[in-house]
Amino acid sequence: MIDLEIIYEKVDNLDPEKFMSILKKMIAIDTSIPPANTYREYVDVISPYFKDLGYSLEEVVVPEELVQQIPYPLEGPRINLVATKDFGQEKYVSFYGHMDVVPATEEGNQKWRYPPFEATMNRRGKIFGRGVGDMKGAMACLITALQIIEKLSLTPKYNVRVLNCTDEEVGTYPGICYLTEKGYVKGTVICMDIGIEPNIPPGLAGNMTITVETCGKSCHAGVNFMGVNALEEMVPILDELMKLKKVVEDRESKDVPGFPRFDTGEKRNMSPMFNLDIIQAGTKSNIVPDICTLIIDRRIIPDESVEDVQKEIEEAIERGKARSKALDVKMTFEYSNPPTKSDLNSPNLIRFKKVISKVQNVEEEEISTIGLPFASDMGFINQILNTEDIIITGLATLKSNTHGVNESVTYNDVKTFIKEIIVFLCADL
Repeated sequence: MIDLEIIYEKVDNLDPEKFMSILKKMIAIDTSIPPANTYREYVDVISPYFKDLGYSLEEVVVPEELVQQIPYPLEGPRINLVATKDFGQEKYVSFYGHMDVVPATEEGNQKWRYPPFEATMNRRGKIFGRGVGDMKGAMACLITALQIIEKLSLTPKYNVRVLNCTDEEVGTYPGICYLTEKGYVKGTVICMDIGIEPNIPPGLAGNMTITVETCGKSCHAGVNFMGVNALEEMVPILDELMKLKKVVEDRESKDVPGFPRFDTGEKRNMSPMFNLDIIQAGTKSNIVPDICTLIIDRRIIPDESVEDVQKEIEEAIERGKARSKALDVKMTFEYSNPPTKSDLNSPNLIRFKKVISKVQNVEEEEISTIGLPFASDMGFINQILNTEDIIITGLATLKSNTHGVNESVTYNDVKTFIKEIIVFLCADL
């Protein structure tokens, strides 16, 4: 019988600099996508940690012809690292993490407090850096947890596989898709890409990006009757899309709980999201614009099919086109990630719920099960393996501002997540 207090004490007394030394090396490699041309350097940094723990290592490169399906300017080989250790158990768990991060841009008057590619902990125990929440910080927690397991001579109840994967932030054909197709995903998948809050998401949204372009004819603004204003002729299409937005966001999943309504607190199931995000037209105020481009972000719930989602958007655009004088209307659809579904009744997910209860000192019935509108590449595992044996967890919180300026996590949450990993792998529950 493993004494949990020994585990807790070991983690609580962990030297913060030991953890930060790992994290600093990971954050220092700028794996921003696009182009994410530094996977080779990143794999070289993390490989020794697993090798020192006795894990066998395999590098799996996504073939170039598959990478070319991704509609972004990528550079360099897409190297995925698979680390495996057989502890003589019947079952496996596969820990998943992605190596890429979004670019560390600044937003208006918001500036980074510390250099984004230098992980920094302030005196309050808050850790800043691009990727600390999404999701290099979680991988640093896993490495630290595995080191503690080794130091305490604990034997995990599972054989352990760690998947460090490429291109999650752009989807379409990420590394986990290729690894799943090639049989590298084994047993229960623990996705460390989301949050530390006491919530076990039964689902995550998929996402699709739609680009609509109206074509007109430019001319001098003083004789606008000689041209066709592409921006103005986008308006009927915008009108139809806004009508569709209301229909879409009134929908609910049949079985995946979602966020309560912020205005009333009314409970509801997960809903799809429909966002008109970017519109661009014109170059100068005295020229009638000949091109107008609209970009839409559509979040897809597990109940929806991508075919139906695309069809209803096409139909809305066609209705708007019938009322528009645009000379032509073009549309493209980029389907990045399928929605993800997790089985709340799977044995290891039930076990993980007990882990959260013990480590975070909350009653099991207080642990929420809310689907989240964030896209992940776990849906590829759903589709390819026809399994929902996926545990969605992680290190970030809603306050972490992942993808934003000053992305951060707390060292207290780091210790909590390390404890959860060790207790899940080794404890008798």
